[in-house]
Amino acid sequence: MLYTLVMMVCLTDVPQTCEQREQMVDGLAMNPGTAFMQAQPLVAQWIETHPGYFVQRWRVLPGRGS
Repeated sequence: MLYTLVMMVCLTDVPQTCEQREQMVDGLAMNPGTAFMQAQPLVAQWIETHPGYFVQRWRVLPGRGS
């Protein structure tokens, strides 16, 4: 199922400077709770590949796309 991973990310050095990032994700479970658990490694991967940022909060939204 198609989801949008929505993350509020902030600069580590300036934590009040935040922005929303969205990423389309396909192949997650239809059950939203299961999809949320399946998306956790994607958030961890984003953190690893974007030094200088931290994820303040995140969620998955089913069927959303821009």
